[in-house]
Amino acid sequence: MTDSLTRNIKHLLTSLVLQGVHDFVVSPGSRTTPIALLLAEMQQLRDDVRVTVDVDERSAAFFALGIAKTSHQPVVLLATSGTATGNYLPAFMEASISHVPLIALTTDRPTELQQVGAPQTVQQENLYGRHTKAYAAIEMQDDHEDVTAYIDYHVQELVGMALTHPMGPIQINLPLRKPLMPKLAESWPTVTPQRILVGQRQAGWQNTQAIAALLRKPKAMMLLGPDEIGWDIEKLEQLAAHYQLPVLADVLSNFRPSEYAINGIDSLLAADAIDDSLVPDVVLRFGGTPVSAKVVAWLRDQEIPVIQIGQEHAGHDHGRHTHTTVIADPNAVVSDLLAEPGVKNAAFLTQWQELTSKLMAVVAAEKTDSIEYQVPAALATLPENTKLFIANSMPIRDMDNYFVPEQQIQIAANRGANGIDGTVSSAFGMAMSGKPTTLLTGDLTLFHDMNGLMLSHQAHVPMTIVVINNQGGGIFSFLPQAEAAAYFEPMFGTPLPIVIERIARLYDAEYKLVDQLETLSELIRKPATRLRIIEVQSDRQKNVTAHHDLTSAIKEALS
Repeated sequence: MTDSLTRNIKHLLTSLVLQGVHDFVVSPGSRTTPIALLLAEMQQLRDDVRVTVDVDERSAAFFALGIAKTSHQPVVLLATSGTATGNYLPAFMEASISHVPLIALTTDRPTELQQVGAPQTVQQENLYGRHTKAYAAIEMQDDHEDVTAYIDYHVQELVGMALTHPMGPIQINLPLRKPLMPKLAESWPTVTPQRILVGQRQAGWQNTQAIAALLRKPKAMMLLGPDEIGWDIEKLEQLAAHYQLPVLADVLSNFRPSEYAINGIDSLLAADAIDDSLVPDVVLRFGGTPVSAKVVAWLRDQEIPVIQIGQEHAGHDHGRHTHTTVIADPNAVVSDLLAEPGVKNAAFLTQWQELTSKLMAVVAAEKTDSIEYQVPAALATLPENTKLFIANSMPIRDMDNYFVPEQQIQIAANRGANGIDGTVSSAFGMAMSGKPTTLLTGDLTLFHDMNGLMLSHQAHVPMTIVVINNQGGGIFSFLPQAEAAAYFEPMFGTPLPIVIERIARLYDAEYKLVDQLETLSELIRKPATRLRIIEVQSDRQKNVTAHHDLTSAIKEALS
């Protein structure tokens, strides 16, 4: 039995690597024994395999999510049987909505131990349901040669499925019976790689011509939501230049900085600063759901025709307003549109550029004793080619409105389900790229994933964490429930008696408390050499007042 177990696991792991899996995240447990040991051996033998141990399965799954978001490559998770496997579910929800190729290897008890009261045994078949693109169960201890051939074939096909647009997670369940010790230090098999070729899906010549004709209208515009697939930013900028398009560039589009990028659409709409001359005739939309809560409703209310591009996002317009859906590869569509005649009139682009310049001038000039919404200005000085992960709630909204980086940097967030779960772990996954990485988060989000801080030691990666500490859930202070003063604090404000400096000491992190933007800018320009936590203290009520005052100032200056 052990011979077939060792052989089949080696074939499974080799098949995964052949199809582009290079990162494995392991949460050890008894039932993972044979796979974990052979993974460790494989890492010793191959330069293209990296194994990271994270003992907290929920953290591990979000860590793998961060790696896959950054690399756009599949990442494998390995969990022991029982509730350990259930801890992957939140990250799999996020991966499903955000189209991230995660692969869960869930080790399980054998058939004879199912539903008979055996310990550490739960229903693991198709555990993640509709949050996965595919499910497979493989009997690793079956000695028949066809089983090994099936592993070679099907596992490679499953990876290909995870990577086929729209991308998404899969589960492979592995029932294992004792004895679980594999044979180590023996030769590894040669597995024949499958060539899984996925070509670009084109929009078609006639469709491309029709779209190009619309983009030649006097007031055409582009909307870039969050980038999930790794766009060719240079080509997108060429497209904007070719048709002289102002680009409503979401903070997660990775299109900023650019002379064509327009930021602050949420603030502009809140201040009623967009007059009729700035309403576009047509909008070409790429990417996921924008951070701005107002822009999709604005497009609908103004009855602006929207052309939505992409295989991932077909049918994903919660405003239910999309005029035309193009189910094609975005990069292919951009290339085809660049081959069509463009325009030279930049009048509409210039109008929008002037508006966003005025917006940022008002933001820079506004005097306030609340430091929170000014943090984007400090982070704008991050060095080129660094990486930035942004937590949800208030940080992502302020960054979307006011963040204009001085250099090109890669930005990510968990915007699929818009949750705060696993944010710290996902940021560490981004840091595995080897590039200097910063996480911007609130105190509640940090607390929610404190276990993720241990990855600074387990994954051996430095990272800077900027914590805006406003003693609770800052976003709720902007919502209607804030008016329920008698119940607001315990139910939504949720202040926690945590001291950020003590958290830093617990995880052996460097700690700094800053109250000046210049100090924050100076600190983040220097890459961290270990885990570094920078605390920015803020008052929730003062922050609400500061935002309202800023909106009034924008309205007065631009209306």
